[in-house]
Amino acid sequence: MQPPNQQELRRAAGIFKALAHPARVRVVWLLADGRATTQRALLDELHWPQSTMARHIATLRERGVVTATRRGNEVYLQLTDDLMPALLATACDWARPDRVGAAGPDPDR
Repeated sequence: MQPPNQQELRRAAGIFKALAHPARVRVVWLLADGRATTQRALLDELHWPQSTMARHIATLRERGVVTATRRGNEVYLQLTDDLMPALLATACDWARPDRVGAAGPDPDR
């Protein structure tokens, strides 16, 4: 395996920035089954204001984590890469408090 170039490093950093907020991690978890989900379905599931959802989806789209496709009145969201669920599962597993060498204190406290 060869080391990543500068462009790949910047893209990876952008992905981690997109996942740096618990709300966006939750959206990615909800999209992790690979199916396209409507933004309306996510709003119903999460009980967030439309403005909150729009802000988080915009960040995920800008960083290339999520795509959005409009079909009529609905916006369908989908992860851009099949590897994202594995990355997210690995990160969440690594952060478990019972794991040796866990990531440290909870950033939400």
